[in-house]
Amino acid sequence: MVDPALRAALAAQPLFRRLDPEELDQLAARFQTRTLNPGEELFIEGERFPAYFILRAGRLALLRIDADGVERLVRHLQPGEGVGAHALFLDEPRDVTAMAITRVEGWLLERAAFEALLAERPGLIHRLEIPPDVEARLRAPRFPWLEPDEQVLAAIHRHWISLIPVLLPPLALLLVFIVLTTFLVAQLGWWPVLFLNAIPLVFLGAQVWNWWDDQYILTTHRIVHIERERWLYVFPGPEARQDMPLDQVQGVQILRRTPLASPYLLDFGDIEVDAFTGRVSFANLPQPEEIRRLIYEQLDRLRALQQARQRYRLQRELRRRLGLELPPAEAEPAPTPEPPPGWWGRLLLILRAVLRYLLPPIREEVGDRIIYRKHWVALIRSLLWGPPLATGLWILGWLLHLHHVWPVDRIEPGIRWGALILIGILLGVWWWWRYENWRNDEYILTPSQLILSQRLPALMREETQTASLNRIQSVEYTIPSLLARILGYGHVLVRVPGGDFHLRYVGKPRQVQQEITRRMEAYRRRLQEEEAARQRRHIVDTLAAYDRLRFGPPGIGPGPHAP
Repeated sequence: MVDPALRAALAAQPLFRRLDPEELDQLAARFQTRTLNPGEELFIEGERFPAYFILRAGRLALLRIDADGVERLVRHLQPGEGVGAHALFLDEPRDVTAMAITRVEGWLLERAAFEALLAERPGLIHRLEIPPDVEARLRAPRFPWLEPDEQVLAAIHRHWISLIPVLLPPLALLLVFIVLTTFLVAQLGWWPVLFLNAIPLVFLGAQVWNWWDDQYILTTHRIVHIERERWLYVFPGPEARQDMPLDQVQGVQILRRTPLASPYLLDFGDIEVDAFTGRVSFANLPQPEEIRRLIYEQLDRLRALQQARQRYRLQRELRRRLGLELPPAEAEPAPTPEPPPGWWGRLLLILRAVLRYLLPPIREEVGDRIIYRKHWVALIRSLLWGPPLATGLWILGWLLHLHHVWPVDRIEPGIRWGALILIGILLGVWWWWRYENWRNDEYILTPSQLILSQRLPALMREETQTASLNRIQSVEYTIPSLLARILGYGHVLVRVPGGDFHLRYVGKPRQVQQEITRRMEAYRRRLQEEEAARQRRHIVDTLAAYDRLRFGPPGIGPGPHAP
């Protein structure tokens, strides 16, 4: 039996008020009752709480910590009101904290239960009054490189004014063709004339296509620039992408280089983003003031969430030290190691090791490390001329030797045999050297470092470059040609102060860039959490020392110097 009070509350919610009584009953069946004591939080700013809550009785305060660390009261939730419509559709941390002022009773709808209902009743989504900002987020394009909790805030192309310089040549060519073919219609007919005039139109459309392929994307985590080129104006050609994490942004400046760029006329300009390790420019963007506002708005949101996480983690640490919260559960014991394999298993391991040496994977995960090797195209390029040509001459020498062709027949057979065998050994060493040199070059990605290792065969020389992931400014990739797109290789450029890292001829460069970016952000978050944990421990220890000086050790009382 559905609670009549819950049904009435659902009908009053802006999100659900267009549902009919039967749909409201089905929705109400998915709700759970929830009770909070005074001072208890329903959800905390900066943490995920995928649920919608309707207040039935009591007082619930919504609090927010801003980018400066100041906590402010947003409002009090009144009985019958709901909070958390965004959490039913978007996987984002909460922007406010909900704290019970008095005893609170209400109903809770978890996102998993809501999605299960939408799966059973697909038409239900069209009768919901989704908030406009949530609907805009849901309609935003989704790219394959986005993280699960990452949302697109804006996908922007260059202002159309940047098309004028590249459209002038095909437009001029079109005008010339029209003038010339006007006098040739009688001699050639209409079809040849139309075909000739279509040539500059194709170039015109190709320039517009190239302009459309150049894209700037602002997400909740980063700023992305994707630039594509096309071979013969039609086929996919080189592709490059540049990422800048938002937590590196220090400032955003706007440059309007001409009077036409004024916000009262065409409203475009260049945006220069200052980061900790340099400056990145984005040229000819429309509505730059709006873009800057979105960037600063997201920066403030990220800083506020970081302040809130630190504040509430400090509260939890204090509660734990005061015995008001249970300590975290101990980690489970490590599993017992498996017994060593038998002789058949050892044989399989040997065969696998031989195959791995002959055909090394271009991407391999070893523990918490990811090892990238150069694509086999790089091996073919290194073997393109010298070794095949020398091997062909060696085979020709064998043929001349076996058929006793002049002038080889004038050389003693023993000398011919020895020379050909020696040359064959040297060729084998040459082929092995080139293969081993290609195989030994590795790009290693660890949870905290990026390592470029280049080793010559036979341990003759080894060069290693190392960069900490928190020093990386941006990660870019390039797919240099149509052949590279078909074969699945490209180059990745990692910008680091003091010298860039070039990962050449890596397989699936988009995936490599995403994995480096993902680990870079995870490492920075880990460093921030470790630093915040140290600060929390310092604050808690300071308060504990003050408490001991004032009240004395437990069970003893204040000392002689207590105030």
